[in-house]
Amino acid sequence: MSAGQPPTGAADFAGDDSKAGSPAPADQARAADALREAFTRLSPQGSDAWNFLAAFTHLGDRYGPYHPGASALSDSVAPGRTDARRPGPLDRLRPRRDRGGATAGEKTDLEEAMGHVVEAFRFLSARVETLEARLAVQDRPVDGVAWLVPARPLGSIAGPVAGHVLARSPGGVIVHADCGEGDLLRVLHERGAEAHGVEPRGAVALHAIESGCSVTIAEASEHLASSPEGSSGGMVLSGVVDRLPLHALLPLLTRSRRALRRGAPLVVLTEPVATVDARAATAQDLVDGRPLHQATWELLLQRAGFVEVAPLPEGTGDDRRIALSAVVPS
Repeated sequence: MSAGQPPTGAADFAGDDSKAGSPAPADQARAADALREAFTRLSPQGSDAWNFLAAFTHLGDRYGPYHPGASALSDSVAPGRTDARRPGPLDRLRPRRDRGGATAGEKTDLEEAMGHVVEAFRFLSARVETLEARLAVQDRPVDGVAWLVPARPLGSIAGPVAGHVLARSPGGVIVHADCGEGDLLRVLHERGAEAHGVEPRGAVALHAIESGCSVTIAEASEHLASSPEGSSGGMVLSGVVDRLPLHALLPLLTRSRRALRRGAPLVVLTEPVATVDARAATAQDLVDGRPLHQATWELLLQRAGFVEVAPLPEGTGDDRRIALSAVVPS
């Protein structure tokens, strides 16, 4: 029977019914159904689960102790046996039974050690199955909720932010996420800089694209993950930092640092904590992100490897947003 093809019926392996002790047709049919169910559950053959079970069975059969009743397959192949071990590479390490006075039922240190190894794999298999089962039923965040918390346009603070980044940039494209309709991108372009925006809301991104801006419709983390290391000469994060949960902000900062050149600046623009209650009720329920305090952002930026973490020297004027500047070590 091919490893990749399930049996088509009991006749495939029933053999000659005329032999003494042959299983009854009903038992053969049940066995065929069990095999088909196993092939369906573990297909395609060669999957991780299939290969692990095969390797585990091989290890236990050749080197591990035999546990009657632990394997229905082993019991059916050799019912009543007390030692199902076949000769293997480790046999040469076992002392001969007629030397040293070892009795037939006594185990060597090697046999006991391999028994612990096999049992460890048995518990590992059970633990992996438990984790996979939990992952299959756990709650997942609602996808595509970025549009529920639209990023505020930079407006009047686009100029000070652009001036700060350009004055410290070692050269290269400047990235803004979430870029919204492209306020900062246009200011950077007017000042002769190469700028690229990242915006997850398609309708908003199209406005920026139609106005001549270079924009990728994606989440910031997705864009940065595919960006070459050291490809950016500066970065501004706004909007996205107010709607992501804390556990997602940490890898975002790590990816930002990886994408920035040495000595390149990073500016974080975040809403004050008090403004979270002003957003729509639906967004409060479905979006995990909560604005962080300034001291928290300073700690996160330092832990992510940035230096010279401080409030934006130019400030934000009448805008209530918190603006922090940091630099990649040179």
